[in-house]
Amino acid sequence: MNSYQIVRRGRGSITRVPEIAEKLGITRPLIVGSGHLTGWLLKKNPMLLTAPVFSEYHPNPELQDAVPAVEMFRKGLCNGIISIGGGSAMDTAKAVKAILHSGSTEDAIAGHYHEPVDTPHLAIPGTAGTGAEATQNAVVYLGDRKASLSHPALRPDGVILDADLLDTLPEYHKKSAALDALSQGIESWWSRSATEESRVHAYLAVLGVLDNLKAYLAGDPHAAEEMLDAGFQSGKAIQITRTTAAHAMSYQLTKQMGLAHGHACMVTLPVLWEKMLDTENVKEMLSDLAMKMRLSNPQMVPKLLRGIMYDLEMKIPEMPGEEMLNRMTLAVDPDRLGNHPTGMTADDIRNVYRRAFMPLCAAEKQACIDIWEYYCK
Repeated sequence: MNSYQIVRRGRGSITRVPEIAEKLGITRPLIVGSGHLTGWLLKKNPMLLTAPVFSEYHPNPELQDAVPAVEMFRKGLCNGIISIGGGSAMDTAKAVKAILHSGSTEDAIAGHYHEPVDTPHLAIPGTAGTGAEATQNAVVYLGDRKASLSHPALRPDGVILDADLLDTLPEYHKKSAALDALSQGIESWWSRSATEESRVHAYLAVLGVLDNLKAYLAGDPHAAEEMLDAGFQSGKAIQITRTTAAHAMSYQLTKQMGLAHGHACMVTLPVLWEKMLDTENVKEMLSDLAMKMRLSNPQMVPKLLRGIMYDLEMKIPEMPGEEMLNRMTLAVDPDRLGNHPTGMTADDIRNVYRRAFMPLCAAEKQACIDIWEYYCK
């Protein structure tokens, strides 16, 4: 079971796969990834050309996606995993490892693993934001139901942070992944499980996104490296604390409305912040976080977050019908809500969704954009 991670940073570090694989004892990997990033990995590391490649997983991976990958692992006599891509690739790789060491999908969900869980996993993120390379958690679906795999041994043993992989990432995915890192940093900071260590990582994630987002989207190569590290820091933060209501409420926005994960998290995050502003026992914490974000008034933070959304042209979905709203409300994972800094009833969840879907008037919208533009000066 891994107690620390081998981490290599810098452009071109993807060529260090053989070095890290040797340190981890991987001689015959299963590669989990798809598209041009997998091709890039093989081009830069021709010794991997004979390794089996699994790419048949969904953008929001289903646990059953990992079953044929497990068969491929066994038939290929593999002894390790290399994942490359976004959170879907890394979560699928974690699911493969979970099934390998539990024997079934049911035991994988229950966390009943056969010790030792010693299949090494090298994760190479192709997006700057999910933080999956730093966590022991994997989000998978059982049909329409979300399930979380979690075990200390599922945290990748090695990580390569190579910003070259971000250069051809579609614009929408760049934006959504950045919002995911920002949301994870904020949620980790206010989590009931927050520690001094987690808040260091959360701070680095939040400021890393806010200070580099504009330049990153404009193509600045240094900003891309900073964003990749911000995503990694957000993962290290939630590895300690886990996420809260914004993440718990995001999965239905992804499933029902097709929003990418980070986009979905940021739809409700400003409303959740506003809802807590009058809660006595979290006022000081929100004020402290606002100061860390260089905003003297915590009431400005939700406006800043909305300003980012409008500036990035990330749409707010239209208000759904009552039936869908009720279905979304009931589907929110209560375990994630237990980590939120304030209690959340079903009515609270429904009202947060309602408020999040309500469009702002033109003047309110412009005020939010102005705050973000001023912030970036």
